Amino acid sequence: MKSRFAFLLLCVCLMVSISAQQVAYRLPKALLLTTGDGDGRGTISDGAVLALQAFNKRGVFVRLENKSVLLQPDILRKYQIIIAPTIRSYHDLPAPEALTFLSDAEMKNLSEWVRNGGVLVAGENIGRNTLNQEDRLLHEGMLNADSWPLSECFGVEMKEINCTDWSLQADKKGIWSGFDTPFVNSPWRLVPVRLAKTVNVYMTQTDGKHSYPALTVNQYGKGKAVLLPTFRLLHPQNDGGLATEVQIDRFYHWVVELSIGKRKYPLYLNPWKDAHSAVYCQTFDDGGTAEQYQRIIHFINANKLPTVFFVTPHIPSDIRQQLQKEKLISLQGHSFSHPDFRTLDYGQTLHEFLMNRNYWQTRFTGFRFPYVSNSFWGMYVLNQLGFIYETSIAANHFEFIRGSVVPYNIPIFKDDFFVSLDLLELSQIYHSDWFFYQKVLDETVTYSTDLQKEDAARFKEYLFRYFNEVVKPNHGVMVYLGHPMYSGISEITLQPLQALIDYLKTQNVWITSANTVAQRWNKLKDLNISVTEQGRRVNLDIISPSKMEGLSIQLPERPKEVISPVPYHLVKRHHNEYLVIDVEGNCEITLRF
Repeated sequence: MKSRFAFLLLCVCLMVSISAQQVAYRLPKALLLTTGDGDGRGTISDGAVLALQAFNKRGVFVRLENKSVLLQPDILRKYQIIIAPTIRSYHDLPAPEALTFLSDAEMKNLSEWVRNGGVLVAGENIGRNTLNQEDRLLHEGMLNADSWPLSECFGVEMKEINCTDWSLQADKKGIWSGFDTPFVNSPWRLVPVRLAKTVNVYMTQTDGKHSYPALTVNQYGKGKAVLLPTFRLLHPQNDGGLATEVQIDRFYHWVVELSIGKRKYPLYLNPWKDAHSAVYCQTFDDGGTAEQYQRIIHFINANKLPTVFFVTPHIPSDIRQQLQKEKLISLQGHSFSHPDFRTLDYGQTLHEFLMNRNYWQTRFTGFRFPYVSNSFWGMYVLNQLGFIYETSIAANHFEFIRGSVVPYNIPIFKDDFFVSLDLLELSQIYHSDWFFYQKVLDETVTYSTDLQKEDAARFKEYLFRYFNEVVKPNHGVMVYLGHPMYSGISEITLQPLQALIDYLKTQNVWITSANTVAQRWNKLKDLNISVTEQGRRVNLDIISPSKMEGLSIQLPERPKEVISPVPYHLVKRHHNEYLVIDVEGNCEITLRF
């Protein structure tokens, strides 16, 4: 009898102990290391775009940085996830700037960051070469703790083998379910040949006779290091990668959960105000008749739409004065003489910006390049002059992946100079109203009502498809690019935009200005939310240096009680519960489920 009582008492004590266990974590932020893609003018690779969008859906703020950040531990400590691609097109600079070339100091900083709780995701060649371009593999024919400072962090020793006719196969853990594909790159590859006991294997590589671990995860101190067999695993198939967009999205979701760990009540940050699930920003370039401007202005006021006009001195004075008086309209820069900035040097570029600022007597914070043709010096000088955002790198996810529906700070490079700017990119729609209404410029064509209706129908279809298939699934930003001389031709050519606005008002979309979106995104960079679970109580410690209105946190269910020092409200959006507050400084909130 006594033994039975003792057993029951032990069970009760264990239950109390388990219920009292504390789970503590921070809602994560991520660093994605890249110098940018293409010609160094601010575009990023397809895989980087997909990473941005995947993280945004889980409320993870992403900063793009080049590898110089690895020598700045104070910056690393602000982030919980680092994505370190080791393939070309993520680092389109001379070889020493790629992540395959790292110093011992950079790798030791990375290892220490992981040890302290970070999650590192990298390709198999990370740090393989010294900054002097010497192959570390040549010392002993193997990458190990003696030749490669990341060996202990990843929990592996690696050597190079011939992987001709080898394939990658997912295991039963479900991260890459249904994945079985051959390698498509060089047959000689680095593979793990020895694993620490702390390593889990999530994918194997095999030729049917021999097999080696491929995707591995090592528990290193408080953090985890994820080693990919090739970073093309996180690059989309349509651009030479190995995985589908769905598989890549699922992987990054797993990384987010890996960085947080086990928890009972999953919380996520919603980046947009008042629990909105997507954003719409309306912008126009200048150009058109007084009648066309009036039609656009009436449309803006009738629908109460915050709108940005990107302007040059070419606007007639009467239209300029009216635009300046309209409360819903903000004027931003579009250059002084409307040049192709790709043909200008540094001095000419600076002159264009300053002349336009002087003419309008306005310190612009946003910009769009004429012909949406940005340049290295253009981006560099915008950042230098304190601009917050630009919107010229159009987003297109139909024909190919270009631009992003998630704002990102712009990486640029030229020759041996590379820098990650604080300037944000807000990518506008790829096909503007010009694409659909350009017949108006053809003097051999009478732009009849029937032709306008035909083109308007195609434009409407494009706008709806772009929002529903690209913006909405990624909880992103749709930036409309229009011109009075096209959208304002008639009520018919305005109809697609009116139909879109009517639809968006039913879709939990935050309709606001590009200026507001850029300001909010910059506030997210400094926002920190720590979460502590204990039993049925969840404590939120929120730090927001700047006032954040409508801060929204997705909850797993509606709490029974909320204890908050600031006003709050609970809202339900598409079957999800949200806590919404206005916060500035420090704020501690307790939820009881």
